[in-house]
Amino acid sequence: MGSNILVINPNSTRAITDGLRDALEPYRAHDVALSYYTAPSHAPTGIRDFRTGIMTAAICFSDLDGTGALERHDGFLICCFTDHPLQHMIREHLGPTSHKPCIGMFEAGVSKALMLSRKFGVLSTGTGSKPLLSKGVMNFLGAASSDRWAGGITSGISIEELREPGARVEVERRMRETAAQVARNGADCIIMGCAGMAGMEPLVREGVREAGLPDVRVVDAAVAGLAMLVGMVQTDRPRS
Repeated sequence: MGSNILVINPNSTRAITDGLRDALEPYRAHDVALSYYTAPSHAPTGIRDFRTGIMTAAICFSDLDGTGALERHDGFLICCFTDHPLQHMIREHLGPTSHKPCIGMFEAGVSKALMLSRKFGVLSTGTGSKPLLSKGVMNFLGAASSDRWAGGITSGISIEELREPGARVEVERRMRETAAQVARNGADCIIMGCAGMAGMEPLVREGVREAGLPDVRVVDAAVAGLAMLVGMVQTDRPRS
């Protein structure tokens, strides 16, 4: 029996959804149908803090519930590298006995990195420190600190710039430079911490090599999420 998966971009930047489609379609199994959802145009264009996270969750849930999308699909992938409220809203709506899994690329990316590496870090968008990112990782690990966490480093690139054709040269430069910084912090695995980075693994690897550092594993959290979600849908489905 085939599976119907809804890939959800909870911000209103359609270029991010296009990038997700390009990155995920090569991994789609023949019996899996992928549908892609972008938040309505009045939602924030990016998710930068609690406020925009809550706003996008409320807008998207109302839209998804109102259009019947939560009933039409077998599983849901939330493509935002945070512990996004939308995934908890969908889980609550479906109920604890539902056979329709809803997972976020954040938890999928961290899970895969833990299995692949000794120490992992995150290459993120934006500027400055990312206390919410570190807090989210520690909450996921169930610890106040961990020697397996190399930290997250921001690239100075906005979510919107990631898919802006005119910013391509600068985006590629920043991605390489930031990847090298994460590796210098001791990470032997780097998670690309934004849905808009989907498909940019080569830039991360190139940046680390150009800095003369040992090769690292690179995790595309959206791809990791899709693989986990499809497995959950297929194994959790009731057997006749």
